[in-house]
Amino acid sequence: MPRPSDPEPDVLVLGDHPSAYLAAALLRQKSASIRVVHAPLPDPLPPDRLVLVNPAFFDLHPLVHPLRRKLDLTAVYGLRFLGEKPALASEYRGKSALALVTAFQPLRREIIRLAERAGVLLLRAPDLHIHRLDEQGVDLTLGCRSMRPKAIIVGGVLPQDQARALGLAEPWDAQVIHRYTLTGLPSRTQVEPAGRPLLPMSLDLNDSLCWGWMLAHGSSLQLCLSQPLHDQHDPLETIEAWIALLHQHGILKPPSIRLTQRQLVSAKLPLAGALTGEGVANRTLVIGPAGGFYSACAEDVYPNCWSALFAVEVMRKALHAPHLQDALHPYRHTWRTTLGDYLRGPQQNLRFLLPLVFRNPMMTQRLTEAILLGKSLVR
Repeated sequence: MPRPSDPEPDVLVLGDHPSAYLAAALLRQKSASIRVVHAPLPDPLPPDRLVLVNPAFFDLHPLVHPLRRKLDLTAVYGLRFLGEKPALASEYRGKSALALVTAFQPLRREIIRLAERAGVLLLRAPDLHIHRLDEQGVDLTLGCRSMRPKAIIVGGVLPQDQARALGLAEPWDAQVIHRYTLTGLPSRTQVEPAGRPLLPMSLDLNDSLCWGWMLAHGSSLQLCLSQPLHDQHDPLETIEAWIALLHQHGILKPPSIRLTQRQLVSAKLPLAGALTGEGVANRTLVIGPAGGFYSACAEDVYPNCWSALFAVEVMRKALHAPHLQDALHPYRHTWRTTLGDYLRGPQQNLRFLLPLVFRNPMMTQRLTEAILLGKSLVR
């Protein structure tokens, strides 16, 4: 626990997502003179799950490059789109891995170690209270410690009263929020793929444009589901339809699988929510889950950590600027001109697009690259 005489932090980083720990580590790595305090906050999903990672994540910064050797990764070479009938399917397989699957918890632990080695002060505190902001900093209480950082980076979801105190935008509307559901299955239910594995995916479960995909990693198997918030289908019903479809296409073994509501984990995620948000508040930059930096298939490692990289570059310069608040505003423009394209994903009407995916190999390839790599369908 820091002593009362410890110098005030320059930046307080909030959030338990890897993007928040990465932001804290990068700030310290950029300049040892920047005092950084990090405190975790709850994030929408528990950490014990499989996640899809764009291989480009490991090229974001030299600090994360060694993680590729430290993490247990399963390569995915493309997507296999499944239609409502067993004969209706299409696939695209790249020459190299287009995505990687890993466990979230080990990845998070490795990035926490980066922050520790960088000299970030990691604090565990039960609550946060924002008291006052002025032109010099933010008066707040973190647990039982009062502090006055010059600026804040928020990577976790704040209580509404504290979010309002910082001037953060109101929650996203129903057009942005999706219900993300996942459940684990015994690995023995999977029919082992031959050659370079593809990720099975449906874009129209229950005829409601719900996305379903399956992640496999070692002895773990996980089904994922993304539903627009207005979709009235019960997640359990839709997951069961996804299991039946996977069985029909020969990906899962005969249906002896019985799920209950307790086996499902659901969260409301603002997929591509950053595109409707500001990302800049009072002496505050918003990254990761707090900013809605999720791709169309709820990818939460690469895009969220990418937002942290942009925030650190802007924050580092802002700390030395005459007017910190004004110097934070380039953050919005910086990520919108790069990461914004990645988050948008497929923008075309999928009801029109789906028949083309099953008939046209070029469209299959482009949709695969749009979903996994953030490339545009229009080229």
